[in-house]
Amino acid sequence: MNKIIINENCSVLRAISRNELKGNWLTVTLCVYLYYLLLTVIPQVFNEFVSLGSITQYSEFARQNVTFSYIAYFYIMFFTGVFSVGICSFMIAFFRNKDINPGYLFNGFEYYLKCFALSIVIGLFTFLWTLAFIVPGIIAAIRYSQAYFILADDPDKGIMQCINESKYMMNGNKAKYFVLQLTFIGWLFLSAIPVSVFSNRNIIANDIVSFLLSTLTAVILCIVIAYIKTTQTVFYDMLTEHLKAKPAFSENDYHFVSSITDDSETGSEDNSGRQN
Repeated sequence: MNKIIINENCSVLRAISRNELKGNWLTVTLCVYLYYLLLTVIPQVFNEFVSLGSITQYSEFARQNVTFSYIAYFYIMFFTGVFSVGICSFMIAFFRNKDINPGYLFNGFEYYLKCFALSIVIGLFTFLWTLAFIVPGIIAAIRYSQAYFILADDPDKGIMQCINESKYMMNGNKAKYFVLQLTFIGWLFLSAIPVSVFSNRNIIANDIVSFLLSTLTAVILCIVIAYIKTTQTVFYDMLTEHLKAKPAFSENDYHFVSSITDDSETGSEDNSGRQN
């Protein structure tokens, strides 16, 4: 595996993402929304109707600590890995081939134990680094950020192989990835406002109405998450050299690299300027 250092500006990565999403915002957002329902709404349903004890855990979507019932917590523990790999499978298929089949979201069930083990190991390693201090925990999360993509891209790889390859890829790229995530904070904050408002029981007194409204308005949040996930896929494909820039590049000059050597030099270009 060649060592790749990403030097492109974050604005270039986001521009490539927006270019790929043209005409596909709705379908990608709907798949991300399904991902949101599976990993956020279902646990909320368990919290509301099957409340047996409680435990607090950080939520990727809420961007804060959230209290779950034990059943919700174990649901998240057993299915976070499989759906995290699934969303990566969908994003890779969409980004490389414009394949927008939501069935990719469930690909991880074909190798469920690997997905489950990967989420446990990443969670454990990140937690142990967090015990040292918050900053090492953040660095650890960034270091392992490509592991789900790696497993989704090649399910034959082992758990530690995915983690070690992610560490290797992110060596020299952690600062770029961190800054890239920071560029989305404003959009995340704004898109989360409707969900936060309708989730507030002081504003919406009826629990069922509050739940339904917050779930429906989460579509706005999922638009931003679709944008983020696509940009993360751009980042991953650059790290793996599936996506390269021509010497004098712009965001429209990026092209995919075929796995067949002959095609990489003679492949035809499609309307978006890619080579296949």
